[in-house]
Amino acid sequence: MSPQARVHRLHPLTVTKEARRWTFCRGVSHFEDHRSVKPRRRAVRHTRGAFTLLETLVVVSLITLLLSILLPALSAVRGQMIMLKCSSNLRTTVFKFQLFAENENPEGRGDSSQLARRVFFINDFMDSAYRIDEFWDAGTLPAAALLSGKDAMLCPAGAAQLTKRRGFPCGSAALGPAEDVSLAANMRFYRGAVEFMGNFVLAPAAATHVRQDVLSHPYVPLILDVDGREAVARGLEPFYTAPPLRGADGPYASGRYWMPSKRHGGKTNVAFVGGHVLSSVRPESESWDWKYQAEVGR
Repeated sequence: MSPQARVHRLHPLTVTKEARRWTFCRGVSHFEDHRSVKPRRRAVRHTRGAFTLLETLVVVSLITLLLSILLPALSAVRGQMIMLKCSSNLRTTVFKFQLFAENENPEGRGDSSQLARRVFFINDFMDSAYRIDEFWDAGTLPAAALLSGKDAMLCPAGAAQLTKRRGFPCGSAALGPAEDVSLAANMRFYRGAVEFMGNFVLAPAAATHVRQDVLSHPYVPLILDVDGREAVARGLEPFYTAPPLRGADGPYASGRYWMPSKRHGGKTNVAFVGGHVLSSVRPESESWDWKYQAEVGR
């Protein structure tokens, strides 16, 4: 009996155990039990094509569109946050002014201590606001930095810092660079206009006194955004500014001393003696009490 016939007569399990493979190879007879051999599966490769040029252009266009929508909105939100911070700084400064005018400043009044109790120099208040001269707070250091976000006398939309120097009153010798000064006081508190020999001139700062009753005039502008670069270009110091008045003659009429900054979306922030803060595109044209000025010669 041939091997093939003998295999077929065996039980299937016997075939599986005893006769695994029989194939004809090189003239040798072999048998393969296909029931015991599992078929092999070919591996299938899944490949993913790259983005086409058209798909890439569509994605870039969508991203550009989203950015064009989001960036202006984010910029507007950031501008509002800076505006709120500036307004908060101005209110803080006004509060300190009110304490100074009421002779309640815990650090004293500087040179104003030589005057009557209800009278003071605005420059002494500015010294206390910047913490310079008699109000120096940096120990024995000859100079120190004022930082935006930390010091109320720096607008957050302006320069990041100012350098203050020991031993000088409010002015370019004490604070610099002058181009980076961002806030100025109402100049009519600093140098009042007086008539002299038929003409109106600016009185010396030493002869101009602010009285405590200024607190009863809440709509008098006290401090506002100033353009330090413009002041330096005019050969002026940027710590005081005041607008010309309609129909009024005198040293302020030419507008030489008016240097507001419109760094808040084209507007100037102005803080008033009463403690409130307003913004305006043209603050000189508002119906605010710009006419008020400090007392001269008493």
